[in-house]
Amino acid sequence: MMALHWRRTIIISLFLAFSTIECVASTRNDTPSSAAIMVDVPVRILGVGLTMVSSAIFIVASPFALISGSLDDTWNALVIEPLEFTFARPMGKFDDWKTNPNAEKVALELENR
Repeated sequence: MMALHWRRTIIISLFLAFSTIECVASTRNDTPSSAAIMVDVPVRILGVGLTMVSSAIFIVASPFALISGSLDDTWNALVIEPLEFTFARPMGKFDDWKTNPNAEKVALELENR
């Protein structure tokens, strides 16, 4: 009976301790580290090459996408997303880069041309 009392006390104490811990979330406007920016330079160079390759794949796949009615989805996946990742993403930002309002604005400008 005494062991049950101690177990219950420990469980309630742990629950109260964990429920009062304050969670700290990082903001989206955190500046990237210099290492992230240095890594981003070769990633962007590779991105230019992969953008050209994915554009060539789009040219080959476009007749099939046109027949299936998915030309817009294919265009976005093979051309617009690599372009945005390479040219519109902020330097050193690899996570949540699509939530950047400037990137969405540039993508809309690219699509409207």
